[in-house]
Amino acid sequence: MHVQIGLSATGLSMADMGDAVAVDAIETLADIAGVHAALSPDAPAVAFGEHCMTFAELEAYSEAVADALCAEGFAAQTNAAVLDRNSAWFFPILFGAAKAAMSLVTVNFRLSAPEAGFILDDSDAEIVFVGAEFLPVVEAARARLPRLKRVVVIDAPSPDGLAAWMAGKPARSLARAPSPQDRAVQMYTSGTTGDPKGVPLTHAAMICAAREGLSLWTALYAPGAAVLGTMPLFHISAANLCLAGLYAGARAEILRESDPESIARIIAERKITVTPLPPALIHDIIRLPTISTFDFSTLDTLLIAGSGIAVELLRAAQDTLSCGFALSYGMTECCGGLTYLGPADCTPDAGVKLASAGRAFGANRIRIVGPDGADLGVGEVGEILCQSLRVMTGYWKQPAATTQALRGGWYHSGDAGYLDADGYLFVVDRLKDMVISGGENIYPAEIERALRRHKAVDDVAVIGVPDAKWGEALLACIIPRADARPTETEFIAFLRDVLAGYKIPRRYAFMDAFPRNASGKVLKRELRRQYSPTD
Repeated sequence: MHVQIGLSATGLSMADMGDAVAVDAIETLADIAGVHAALSPDAPAVAFGEHCMTFAELEAYSEAVADALCAEGFAAQTNAAVLDRNSAWFFPILFGAAKAAMSLVTVNFRLSAPEAGFILDDSDAEIVFVGAEFLPVVEAARARLPRLKRVVVIDAPSPDGLAAWMAGKPARSLARAPSPQDRAVQMYTSGTTGDPKGVPLTHAAMICAAREGLSLWTALYAPGAAVLGTMPLFHISAANLCLAGLYAGARAEILRESDPESIARIIAERKITVTPLPPALIHDIIRLPTISTFDFSTLDTLLIAGSGIAVELLRAAQDTLSCGFALSYGMTECCGGLTYLGPADCTPDAGVKLASAGRAFGANRIRIVGPDGADLGVGEVGEILCQSLRVMTGYWKQPAATTQALRGGWYHSGDAGYLDADGYLFVVDRLKDMVISGGENIYPAEIERALRRHKAVDDVAVIGVPDAKWGEALLACIIPRADARPTETEFIAFLRDVLAGYKIPRRYAFMDAFPRNASGKVLKRELRRQYSPTD
């Protein structure tokens, strides 16, 4: 297939968007664009900046990617990789790989060359689609990638560019439709406790995630509905939301980079239906001087991303945006969110429920177990176990880790939490971060939440360090706010009113920054190594 590559400026008017209809014929990612191209070929599918691909164009571009992959001889279930910021071409590449029965590895563009090289090597990727600005990262890792056969620069006009690569290949002679049980994507864990692990997810899992998501976001079936992709598409939550929208026939609006005012403008002008935003961005958006000039009437649900939300911020945001708010708990290994705290519960007057991650939805199940694997009672803290139709097939090339994580037919999350009498899940902390001091189990996240309310604290990470008397002692690593000069005595006095005595750190370290991974998560193992040489 020879395709002229270029995004058509179809505009984003509501008049020509057609009916957003999801059909049972969609069984794999390879089906999504084609089904809607047959139903509503001119309906907008993927918008990026001022341009928008229709479903007919998305199908044609995806076919062209698949044709080129097959023409070069890449075998079914071979891993391809993509390394770029969000762009219009993520979904043609994803769907094209699916149509070639291949699996797409999504690489975090924030990684260093050695980190990205590790993922490309570990995944056995044979072809990499890379943004021009990240080509040096791939080139730096090339020597350690013996399986890598082809590098395609997405946005380059050169012979190695995506447009030339697709246009220069003949159409494939045989269709290679994937099975629902084939690998569709392979994402990588963030590696806070060691090297990242590859998480293969099947087409069945990805389609199940879309369908279960749409059971919550039914507004995406309405004519003219749209999702706004504000987060990097290498994350499962970002990819899933956009895929749910496309599954329903809605438009996926993709942002490469964003700031509060541009997000507010896009939500209003492009009539967005569902979008995820972290609390910090919500805070900045509702305080824009121009906020009253925007019409947010089409915004049905705002998904709170990354963490819970303060009651005061939620109240102000609901007053300003007048939409429903929701949050969830999940992980890459289970193809996204498994529990959901929907708009009915995610309100300022929800009381303690607002601190929860909601209840399991769809076919998902949650258990809380103790160290012996026995189920715990209401309110008892233990490990969170998950069962779902969309659990990973197993960690890539790590059978021992797979056996450990999936033992007994349940995914063992490594997170600590409890269920209340109504089945609402409360996530306490990572089990590996739990501190045992004087025989007491202490969860640093509880202490961190308390310390973040102190006016002198910009950020905090609490760890356990060896102690001759208590076994472990609490150390609070503090990044103070600008011009603040807090003291240990001040923090101890502050915490006495909100925490039990044994949970109050007696040691404090003041720092300018924390060691973090490419996803921004604090590397507590590095802090423990710094303050506990024997750890």
